Amino acid sequence: MKQKKGPREWILLGRPWGEWIFLTMMALLGLNAIRNGLTEEFSGSRQWSVQAGNIIYGIAALGVVLATVTGRAIGISLLWLFALTVCVTGPMAAWSYGDATISGALLALLGTFLVSMGVIWYGTRRLHASITLKRWPAVMAEHAAASDEFVAAISGMSLEEWTSRPSPEAWSPAEITDHLARTYSQFAGEARGKNSLRIRLGPVPRTLARIFVKPFLLAGKPFPKARSPRELRPSSGPATPADGIALFRATGDACLRDLKVLHLRRPYRRMVHPYLGALPLYELVQFAAQHVRHHRRQLPS
Repeated sequence: MKQKKGPREWILLGRPWGEWIFLTMMALLGLNAIRNGLTEEFSGSRQWSVQAGNIIYGIAALGVVLATVTGRAIGISLLWLFALTVCVTGPMAAWSYGDATISGALLALLGTFLVSMGVIWYGTRRLHASITLKRWPAVMAEHAAASDEFVAAISGMSLEEWTSRPSPEAWSPAEITDHLARTYSQFAGEARGKNSLRIRLGPVPRTLARIFVKPFLLAGKPFPKARSPRELRPSSGPATPADGIALFRATGDACLRDLKVLHLRRPYRRMVHPYLGALPLYELVQFAAQHVRHHRRQLPS
């Protein structure tokens, strides 16, 4: 199957022209907000709150610009801080300085909310693209090391060890290898335009999992117990360890080739994890490495 091409982006000095416009507008907005926050006269708590908000979202806007240029993940948090502060400061300014009514302040809130959502949508895409391009060599090297560890662990197994389950509900090394191969094939298919996995958590538990669980998983902490999606559950698995190594290498290499093409064509792309939701490409490869290590720990010593 041929890989689907994303929408064409016009490139200027190594970046899409839309990103240059976005960065320029955010920089000008940030500088102007900081200037207003520091120089405007104020009286009363409402005016003070507006000027404090100007300074905060001005600094956040400049931080987003710097993070996008340098590929820093903190830009995602700064982008949300910018949006939140704008949504508070805009209506407060309309109420405090413009003598707006409550309905006028609510209208200002609606306007700032819509603008902020647009900024978050586009800014997140550009940040993910920048971070993916910067981190790609490191996450690929991390995944290669995890793959070599797994191959080394199964290469010396006997046929009895290869097909033995440590407990009735656990998978054998052969089944673990088949599961990893199915996972690679699933993500390779999604990278080429096939259907993604169904997300199995609702918005609230998924958000909590992304905040409190995802950082630990990406850092290499033990995975929590969770039922694998039906599409990724193994059959009996390869017949021998040698067959398992060949399958693991072939599916893994094919998946990474597709992801490499995708990271060059559409570095802002995200792909679906069944419990964590959409992950940017750099996190997906990082998660794949930790997923392999998770199952490596389940193999006999």
